[in-house]
Amino acid sequence: DEMPLHDYRQGRETIALGTKPITLAANFGEVSGVPTLAFVFDNNAHGTHVAGIAAGHNLFDVAGFDGVAPGAQLLGLKIANDARGGISMSGGIQHAMEYAARFAEQRNLPLVLNLSWGIGNEPGERAVMDSIVNAFVIAHPGIVFTISAGNDGPGLSTVGLPGSADLALSVGAALPGIYVPLEEDGARPAASDFVGSFSGRGGRFAKPDLLAPGWAFSTVPSFDTGNEIKAGTSMSAPYAAGLAACLISALAQEGRSPDGAAVSAALRVAAAGLPNASVLDQGAGLPQLERAYRWLLAGHQGSGYVVRATSGGGSAAFRREGLAGPGDTVETFRARHVTGLRVARFSLKSDAPWLSAPAMLPAGARETEIPLAYSAPALTAPGVYVGTVTAWNPSDALAGPLFSLVNVVAVPYDLADKPLFDERRSVGPGQVRRYFLRVASPGATLVASAALADSGHQTAKVILYEPNGAPFRELTRDSIVPIGGSQPGTARFVVRAEDAVVGVYELDVVAPPRTGVVATVRAQLAPLTLADREATNLGQASVSGRVTQVLLGAERVLEVAGRGATPESLTVSVPEWAATAVVEVELPRELWREFTDFGVTEFDSTGQQVSQGPLEFAFGRQAFAVPAALQGHPLTVELYPGFARDRGVHAWRAKLRVRFLLSDPRPIGDGQDITVLPGGRAPLPAQRPPQRTLPDGFAPLVEVKVRSSAGAPDAVRRVVVSP
Repeated sequence: DEMPLHDYRQGRETIALGTKPITLAANFGEVSGVPTLAFVFDNNAHGTHVAGIAAGHNLFDVAGFDGVAPGAQLLGLKIANDARGGISMSGGIQHAMEYAARFAEQRNLPLVLNLSWGIGNEPGERAVMDSIVNAFVIAHPGIVFTISAGNDGPGLSTVGLPGSADLALSVGAALPGIYVPLEEDGARPAASDFVGSFSGRGGRFAKPDLLAPGWAFSTVPSFDTGNEIKAGTSMSAPYAAGLAACLISALAQEGRSPDGAAVSAALRVAAAGLPNASVLDQGAGLPQLERAYRWLLAGHQGSGYVVRATSGGGSAAFRREGLAGPGDTVETFRARHVTGLRVARFSLKSDAPWLSAPAMLPAGARETEIPLAYSAPALTAPGVYVGTVTAWNPSDALAGPLFSLVNVVAVPYDLADKPLFDERRSVGPGQVRRYFLRVASPGATLVASAALADSGHQTAKVILYEPNGAPFRELTRDSIVPIGGSQPGTARFVVRAEDAVVGVYELDVVAPPRTGVVATVRAQLAPLTLADREATNLGQASVSGRVTQVLLGAERVLEVAGRGATPESLTVSVPEWAATAVVEVELPRELWREFTDFGVTEFDSTGQQVSQGPLEFAFGRQAFAVPAALQGHPLTVELYPGFARDRGVHAWRAKLRVRFLLSDPRPIGDGQDITVLPGGRAPLPAQRPPQRTLPDGFAPLVEVKVRSSAGAPDAVRRVVVSP
């Protein structure tokens, strides 16, 4: 049965293996004069689905069932190692970008590059991958680059990297009306479209740029038959890439070769916004291909500007904690021209009454400082305020905005002042109701909930975000909690004291596309903050309560010193009594910006994978049931970094925390009453947990709970008991 297989680039030859065939292609090459052979295949179906959206032709052998740009050539470049959860390899994305550019240049072909991939953005300095994308677009001005906005929405500032890169088109997800029944049980298809609830939103970044359908019926490998419908911003980005290819093709047939800035501008300017959606939800909205084509035919030119806000350093000004004070009423943006048309003056227009800008401003030689003013009295009530100043070319007003200066002020509820109780709040069809909750003290316990008024007939989704924009760490990856219908009518979140992050949390209630909901939202802090051995009362009245403790299991913390791009492995022993394992990995936030992925994989002693969960942010937590065969045996945790630059690989550090939990917590003692005076502290009772056999390096893990006699939420903290 043997047959020769040539390099795919030469004859487009493939082979298929298995009863549900997986298709493989061979790539021959060399490294330092040594021949190499690589097999390329899609064992996840993601890439095949994305490719079909962008440029499929006669899909499923149905004539006329095409992707967006069926005449385009497809070049598939693999960046990830699926054996570790689909993580990108160090330098892999940059190498793929450079390869695609060389491939197109050598053949004198126009290039549209799509990247349906991303991870979470952390506050602080911009991500290295964003800088790589920006530099690439500047170096290749003819290229259009589309990137998925990420699936961590609807919270603000959830656009992932490198979807936050200034010069790429970041594409969010629209829910086409035809797919509404997939999102809302029993609903009929709708005549209109909606913003996808999971679509990454702007905040610190003036992204996304556009929306495109985030649900699609497209090609899949044979082993994935039956899963032709997939959802995500990974499906949106190739749709926009296909639109760009159509525009480039249309202009080429007329002997014209538009640059990437012009094509990107045409898609933005010609977009139509969805009703009741802000620039943070949708950017410019859904591109209209015919309008974009007419815009290019009219001879308008595109521009590329890199915009930075003085506060926060992002491409938007995002005040997550409201105004810093009465004098915090001025925001200065800096706009730097990098590609495309450059103008001498900017005409500035504001779309919000609380936001003002100069009517006209001359462009600076290198960059332009643009001062904006806020009206503080209009920004006092809790909620979200969004205002945008657009910069126009006064010589070509029909060309649309050159760039936008997006301003976001989130005014939080101060839970230290009083609890939040928002009763019977109406949330319109497809809308998001956002609540920002300030947690000012470390060691606080936050309890937040959302309950439907009629959970038998209504459904909704609820999600809690941490101050950095990451989903609450107790939620699973891409998790939005459904309530109502066949699910419980209330979502309740408890942020324990050891997990509490000082800052502003965001609680979102999302109504289904066709029907609004009525929800009651509550949020409250426990009256005491808890450290490992003491309770503190930050309030104005004495707090009395009863302290109880339970043994949860055992914990070990390890400091990891990584040597570079190679994986680091650490092995621990699993106790015989372990029912659940919890693995936490925390990287320094300032280091996160250098990665494109960070794999976390668990193996048993035979080398078989037990679990995996690549980090989405600098902190990640995964839990899995401990198989009986693993109890009493070693567990190896592998940490596998993927750096944005392969020449930027260096030593790194991380904290690894491994917990093993009992199937049933064991009470410790009978409890004890305490009273803490206003502004005072009180030691927590010292209870010795029952003796258990623990692996080397592990210590007992105990949950301490203080139940206030006033009926306020319990203060809860998990602590490690020192030997």
